[in-house]
Amino acid sequence: MLAHIKNWLKTEQEKQSALVSDEHELAYLVTALMLEAAQIDGEASKDELALIISSVASQFELDDTQMTALLAEAETHADERIELHGLIRRLREQSDYEERIGVLELVWMTVLADDRVDTLESQLMRRLAGLLFVSDVDSGLAAKAAKKRLDASPAT
Repeated sequence: MLAHIKNWLKTEQEKQSALVSDEHELAYLVTALMLEAAQIDGEASKDELALIISSVASQFELDDTQMTALLAEAETHADERIELHGLIRRLREQSDYEERIGVLELVWMTVLADDRVDTLESQLMRRLAGLLFVSDVDSGLAAKAAKKRLDASPAT
């Protein structure tokens, strides 16, 4: 039975990996985490989705078509996903510590987009920092940087 479960998990991970090109894998992972943060309170707002699109497209130099495809893929898998560990593991494998702090900053931007952090969002961010092996101090600095970026950006 354990072999069956391992086989199933491996198959699910291979299916997800095959859907996104290697070139855009990191952008997909970031999009998926930002979408998770946006949906943690029930549903992603239009403003949160616009923030995800503009932030990821800018960060990874994606055109509208590429970004739309990544977001659609992330939304499809968000409904199927029951855990974040697969995403986090792939992200850790593809990024160094500083890049993971940058990822946290982007996710913090999503959380802070509505100028409040509820309990579920706070728990998610603590869990993400731990799973990404980012210290509490650096996660807090990423939150401050995210807030500063949001305050500097034009209102949507």
